[in-house]
Amino acid sequence: MNTTLSALKKKLYELQVRSKGLYTFEEYKDMRNVLQTLRMRFAAYEEWDLYQHATDLMVSMLFKNNWNGRLD
Repeated sequence: MNTTLSALKKKLYELQVRSKGLYTFEEYKDMRNVLQTLRMRFAAYEEWDLYQHATDLMVSMLFKNNWNGRLD
């Protein structure tokens, strides 16, 4: 928990902007892993709104690009 909450919020915003330009499955997997890490940090800070926002972003990426039928 060395990272400040404002830095985590900034990272979430950057990922949200970046998610609009995802084109490959590898990019999706990388983004998903980063978002899962962010979710754990938000949970540690008990920032449930930010946790939910990160989760929503993960789900929207999944359905937007129809990667839910592909295997890891």
